[in-house]
Amino acid sequence: MGNWPVKGNSNEVLLKGRRRRPGEPPKIIIVSDIHGNYEALKALPEAYDELWVLGDLVNYGPQPAEVIEFVRERATLVVRGNHDDAVAFDRDPLCSPAFRRAAEETRRYTASVLSDKHKEYLADLPHYRWVRRGRWTFYLCHAVPSDPLYTYCGGGAGKWREELAVAGTDFLFVGHTHVQFSLREGEQLVVNPGSIGQPKMGKPDPTYAIWENGSVTLHGYKYPVERTVERMRSMPIGTGEQKLLIDVLETGIAPKLNKDRSHV
Repeated sequence: MGNWPVKGNSNEVLLKGRRRRPGEPPKIIIVSDIHGNYEALKALPEAYDELWVLGDLVNYGPQPAEVIEFVRERATLVVRGNHDDAVAFDRDPLCSPAFRRAAEETRRYTASVLSDKHKEYLADLPHYRWVRRGRWTFYLCHAVPSDPLYTYCGGGAGKWREELAVAGTDFLFVGHTHVQFSLREGEQLVVNPGSIGQPKMGKPDPTYAIWENGSVTLHGYKYPVERTVERMRSMPIGTGEQKLLIDVLETGIAPKLNKDRSHV
């Protein structure tokens, strides 16, 4: 299987208490779209060898600094999302109309509570990563390989054929849509783990993916969503924006976007 990279000084004790024999393939947890929801992130129930994060650590949620610290300490690979980019460089994340005002108001809040080092961390995140684990290759980005930050692409096969060709890897891991899916095209697999911090699967449960020994499985779990909601009620944003974000958290349902599903 080759020499597997290990974070830390031990070949056995890894990121969250899992023990692995030397030479054994890693158990990799893939998450995306945390959006400042630290309560959801810290409730992640799995032990793992590597944690991969597909962007949007910040914005919308009340605890962006805590999320960044968690990811900095525990993640093996991290790529930049459109909201990370917006906060780091003070620019428009190009959200859909339904979320535009909420994104702008929470971006100002997020920027006000992050340190310069937090913003530098976000600014330094790469747009994509290409990595190998044993005989398998992986491409990680937030949206799609042809446009890593912004383009919305759902679960349909047609567009993903093009994007998988751009990636040129066995596995393509993407986020951005907050909707979990996996799709196989020939020998390639594209996987969206969904969202940890703002799931849009019709329920509030965070979702994630596990890669282990060449196979991917999709998962979800419960967390105390009311704790995040309570913190959101104290955020200095408009009441309409606050209600929108709380409704999405509590229901896992995004507002109707009148055919404009370009960005989230």
